[in-house]
Amino acid sequence: MNLKVDFAAGGIVLIDEKILIVKNKKGDSSGDQKSWWGYPKGHLEEGESPSVAALREVFEETGFVVELKKEKPIAESRYEVNLRGERVNKTVWFYEMGVVKPFENEPDDEILEVALVNYEDALSMLTHEEDKKILSYVFNK
Repeated sequence: MNLKVDFAAGGIVLIDEKILIVKNKKGDSSGDQKSWWGYPKGHLEEGESPSVAALREVFEETGFVVELKKEKPIAESRYEVNLRGERVNKTVWFYEMGVVKPFENEPDDEILEVALVNYEDALSMLTHEEDKKILSYVFNK
């Protein structure tokens, strides 16, 4: 059986030794009905490059205008989710970003909260182990 694939991109937004994270209303998986903390990210739209999608998604989910620090992703995450009864292999590319203008817009309706926190707080707040591994990598811990 062939699995579907889904590509997404997001941002690792750093400000003065703090990282921007978001609390999502619910997870990608149909079995995950609870809200969860993670990095701002989302699906690539038709014809959209991962870096452009990452900038768009961070803005939509946080209201922050951001810019790429580098053209290449800082991290990649691969996992499987169950979407409406279908198994889907998901790949997410994360880009290191800086803030151009905070609070330019309201976060979209998928997001319950936006937080700018230090490493220790982010480590305790992030829901998924893969996100915690990325955090440790980014902060060299």
